[in-house]
Amino acid sequence: MKVSFTEEQKAAIVRISFFMISADGKIADSEMDFSLSMWSLAGITESDSDRAQTMTGRDACNIVAAMNAEQKEFVCALLGCLIVSDGEIADSEVRTWIVLSELCDLPPMEINEAKKRLKDILE
Repeated sequence: MKVSFTEEQKAAIVRISFFMISADGKIADSEMDFSLSMWSLAGITESDSDRAQTMTGRDACNIVAAMNAEQKEFVCALLGCLIVSDGEIADSEVRTWIVLSELCDLPPMEINEAKKRLKDILE
C-alpha cells in the first residue's frame, strides 16, 4: 500500500467507515467483510478499532479533514466502495457519502471510479 496512517488516523477511518456501513439502517456481512479486509490492508488493528469506539464523529471528521491528499483519496474511495459492497446502492448511503465528503474535505469522486482508485492506491 502506498499510503500510511497514524494510529489516530486509522481510528478515524474506522469511525467514518461505520457511518457508511450503517447508513442504510442495516449492516450486511459483505460490508463488514469488505471493511475488515480494507482495514487490514491499511494496517488498521483491533486496537485502532477500539480507539474508534471512543472517538466522536466530529473528531473523526476533523482528523480525516487534516489528512494529506493521498490519504483522503483512500478514505473517499473506501467509502465509495462500501456503498456497493452489499450489492445495492441505497440513497441513504449516497447521501451519507456526500455529507462525509463535505465534512472531511474529501476529493470529488464518483462511485464507479472509487473501485479503480482504491485498487491503484493499494497496489
